[in-house]
Amino acid sequence: MRGNGTPWLSFPVLLWRLTLWDTSHGISAMTNFADRTIWTGDNLDILRGLNSASVDLIYLDPPFNSNRNYAAPVGSAAAGAAFKDTWTLSDLDVAWMGLIADEQPAMYQVLQTAGLTHGKGMQSYLCMMAVRLLEMRRVLKDTGSVYLHCDPTAGHYLKLLMDSIYGQASFRNEIVWKRTAGRSDAKGFGRVHDTILFYCKTDNFTWNTQWLPHSEEYVNRAYRHRDERGPWQPDQLTASGLRSG
Repeated sequence: MRGNGTPWLSFPVLLWRLTLWDTSHGISAMTNFADRTIWTGDNLDILRGLNSASVDLIYLDPPFNSNRNYAAPVGSAAAGAAFKDTWTLSDLDVAWMGLIADEQPAMYQVLQTAGLTHGKGMQSYLCMMAVRLLEMRRVLKDTGSVYLHCDPTAGHYLKLLMDSIYGQASFRNEIVWKRTAGRSDAKGFGRVHDTILFYCKTDNFTWNTQWLPHSEEYVNRAYRHRDERGPWQPDQLTASGLRSG
């Protein structure tokens, strides 16, 4: 993969494989990689070598199209590593878009719109993402989920790409990750968060609810009232309702 024509290591894609065999698809889908495997190189090449429907969960942390250059600090373990997060439409991008136009018309419209409204750099970035996101859907199991880390630079376009791949009904949540404390910019609100887009492949996705007990200090502070059913707290029922409830 490249930014502005410069080769660099591909962005992190974490793949979780929970079982060796999967029979939920009517046929046995065997994984062809060991759990906790670390690959280096272009993740598109790696993804193409994986069996279909063999991955339980994907988390990806791609470039954000920040139009900046990055280098590891001198003296760190990664010293010397660098990449350019700048993008220029290339002949390869144009070729990819031709294939996408034939096979993924909704996605093609997103790429075309991005080029018209945001320029060829954004179009090139999204084209790079699109071909990899398609491969990720192929390797994901029907019970699998995918978490895409992004920020406001291209997050709105990436959501449209994900909608075109998985369908808008497969969008589950937008997770807001507050990265720093609030601060005041000269003009406007502080930019202090990233976004994680959570999609599932089908409605039959795996969800393991995490339960942790409240501390005694929290219960005594928040649930000061007691009756025959136990601790309780008064609250206002003014919420407009759950989005999908």
